[in-house]
Amino acid sequence: MTDARPKRLNEMDDLRDMGRFPVPVYVGATSNILLTICLTYLLRGRYESPLMLPAWAVGIISANLMPVIVLRSRMDDGTSFPEIEEMDFFGDQHKFSSWVYAVASGNMLFWILLAWSVFSRRRDRKTLVGVLVLAFVCTFFPAWVRLFRGR
Repeated sequence: MTDARPKRLNEMDDLRDMGRFPVPVYVGATSNILLTICLTYLLRGRYESPLMLPAWAVGIISANLMPVIVLRSRMDDGTSFPEIEEMDFFGDQHKFSSWVYAVASGNMLFWILLAWSVFSRRRDRKTLVGVLVLAFVCTFFPAWVRLFRGR
């Protein structure tokens, strides 16, 4: 059961709070994962170096965190924090509690490692589509639950 009391982005203290994001946030996060999987597919086909995987994983996660670091450096005591359900994907994604970025980075790492492993075993368009469908269903899952419950 989720905590029904209103919470602001900086007050997120439970993994279930991520289930309160507006659907456009899931669309953005899912799109980011799907794009990363496509890029991983392309990269895996071009490079065989064993150092490419860690370089790619660190690079893509860093690229995702860099805007957050820059935008957080501009925050001050007057920064407003919207309620979780009212957040804007582009305007507010740097205002989460810090642990949320660790979870998001871990999720990105999971999909990179899974995609790299699958594409190392079998690299064709059917496999790419299969990984994309799996990622779409899993990453968008909290929004699916909300949409099917009618919330």
